[in-house]
Amino acid sequence: MLSVRLARGMPDKFTTVRREGRFERLDRGSRFIGICRPLDEAEDAERLLDDARVLFPQATHYVYAWRISRPVLLQRFSDDGEPQGTAGRQVLEVLIKEGIDMAGLVVIRYFGGVKLGTGGLTRAYSQTARGALSDALPVEFVRCHTFALSTDYAVYHQLSGRLESEGYYQQTPVFGETVRWIVGAAADRSDTLREMIMNISAGGASVEPTGEKWLERESFFRDSSRS
Repeated sequence: MLSVRLARGMPDKFTTVRREGRFERLDRGSRFIGICRPLDEAEDAERLLDDARVLFPQATHYVYAWRISRPVLLQRFSDDGEPQGTAGRQVLEVLIKEGIDMAGLVVIRYFGGVKLGTGGLTRAYSQTARGALSDALPVEFVRCHTFALSTDYAVYHQLSGRLESEGYYQQTPVFGETVRWIVGAAADRSDTLREMIMNISAGGASVEPTGEKWLERESFFRDSSRS
């Protein structure tokens, strides 16, 4: 589960993976197992490698690569004994090509007795890494500015539908003397959101900033508690 904290200097969006993913392939007797996992910090990458060693003991190689952008971009890779340029760099390139951040990959190999050559190794590690990344479900996160919104019922019925149609984030409302709920927008749309609220409510709505949070792009405008 990704729990990346908002930090100064981070971009307003980034792509990572939603869950741990796995992929396995056989190539001329060698067994390749790929694991991809979201990372929150460098120590998570170390745990990924440690877990791979525990889950798949006595493997011949544990090739890995990872990228983390906070507080600055860090990326590492290791061939773990494979010929230089045939393994770790290929795994890292899978992350770079897909623009993946805050994630790590490890590809475990059990040697099958037949040498694959540099081209065979490159293909095997790249394809296993891509398979694990795909299974981990890449997803884009967007930095969202959130606001506590309070309106009367008449404005709520007008505004909630408009917010949904315009693609703004909404949480489940609380109904009382007024309707109160959390709404949000990407950083470059937050001023437009507030202006729309004020226009529809004729200035009668209460809109108070509540901070920022990361939201998945595809669920950015859909709170799971609403469905």
